[in-house]
Amino acid sequence: MVKISKSDYVLGLKCPNALWFKKFRKDLQPEMNQAILDRGTEVGELACTRFPGGVRITAKPWEDDAIAQTKRAMADNAPYIFEATLCTDTDEYCAVDILKNNNDGTWDIIEVKSTNQPHDYHYFDASFQRYVFTRCGVKIHNCFIMTLNPEYIRHGELNVQELFALHDVTADMQDIEIVQGEINRLRAILDGPELGVALSKVKCNKFYECGYKCHCWHDVPSYSVFDAFRGATADEVYSKYGADLHNVPSDVWAAQKHPGDIEAFLDNIDVINPEILKQFTSSLQWPLYFLDYESIMPAVPMFDNSHSYQQICFQFSLHVQREPGAELEHYEYLHGESGTDPRPGLIKRLVETIGDSGSVIVYNQAFEEGRNSEMAHDFPEYADKLYAINSRMVDLLIPFRQRGLYRPCQNGGASIKLTLPAFVPEMSYANLGIHDGTEASNQFMDFITGNQTPEQTKQMMDNLHEYCGQDTMAMVRLLAVIQSVLQTTKD
Repeated sequence: MVKISKSDYVLGLKCPNALWFKKFRKDLQPEMNQAILDRGTEVGELACTRFPGGVRITAKPWEDDAIAQTKRAMADNAPYIFEATLCTDTDEYCAVDILKNNNDGTWDIIEVKSTNQPHDYHYFDASFQRYVFTRCGVKIHNCFIMTLNPEYIRHGELNVQELFALHDVTADMQDIEIVQGEINRLRAILDGPELGVALSKVKCNKFYECGYKCHCWHDVPSYSVFDAFRGATADEVYSKYGADLHNVPSDVWAAQKHPGDIEAFLDNIDVINPEILKQFTSSLQWPLYFLDYESIMPAVPMFDNSHSYQQICFQFSLHVQREPGAELEHYEYLHGESGTDPRPGLIKRLVETIGDSGSVIVYNQAFEEGRNSEMAHDFPEYADKLYAINSRMVDLLIPFRQRGLYRPCQNGGASIKLTLPAFVPEMSYANLGIHDGTEASNQFMDFITGNQTPEQTKQMMDNLHEYCGQDTMAMVRLLAVIQSVLQTTKD
């Protein structure tokens, strides 16, 4: 009989096809995100330190010895058991992060999650755990999900007691009978033939993006109904006409996310709205400052005046043009001291170089503006200057998102990674040592936590200088494109 774990159960509820692939199509096994795994391990180990005297199960959950160790720890009346593992007689098994002894013959389940609050699928996870332990004869009293506490602000040494928040989810879980019914349904599917692919914008991204999406969506065009329409509407259009937009009747186009995108795609024409472009350029005030941040987002706060998952800026790039036609100037900051807070040095350098007047051009203003507001709160001595920078911000994303300028090759998006190659094809991120913000963040996190060799650090620093500098140069070039288009339409 096929074994079913708690992760199998949650995956099966999300998509039975994906569960079938996981069990029988090892050739489709998705690549694991090591950064997420490492984060979960770090948070889980910290959580256990809140419960002194606990016994850790050292065998892997799928190994028989894990069950034997768990039974011995329970028989010894251990106050807490970490990774307590049991398996039903029908091969459903799980490891409970923390099994708490209530010393009255009952036990509590505490499932640790490296998030700031419980998510919907966490309840299914906990429900499956209660089912397995109940079926194995353990009396479960209450079930808890323990998350990071977003209200905890670090000051000095990490306070593990305040770092976590405990959520009683006992009343919100699936009943034992419901879990049993779902297991029976999933087992019937696993006993049958391969289900094939499943395409749904809603379901494939429910809870999290499915790792098998690249398999199921292999034949979907690069720009399809899933790009042109939102959520459930996209699924409805797909069910009637398929993924190819060439097959969608024109009377359906009115429901598209951005009016005109489908027409531009089918006719392969650019969208140009000079009024939107003029409105944007008329708001600019010289000198122009093109600003971009890179940041890390530690699950566990690393520095004073920070909380879990706070964006900590470690780098900025600033291209400056003093007046029309003037040569560009470039300023930057990249924190170079491992284990220390990057923000004080970054803020100091920024306020020294960005001036007191002129537009501060960013791409997706909510990010840079939000970071400045957070730094103003955490470093009040710079608050006035940081808020003043925010008051000068102009978002270059807006004219592209509003379709002042759009090309079909953007596939419905307006991010800088899509807009830049559409209008400045000679500039590419493909050949850079770092290709996106996630990669930049992950590599710098390795550096700041001391998990890099000197050679790796040198290479990373070189790559970060190039990557972040390209982001602000990209804005310079995209603004030039807008100005050129306006000049052409004027002529």
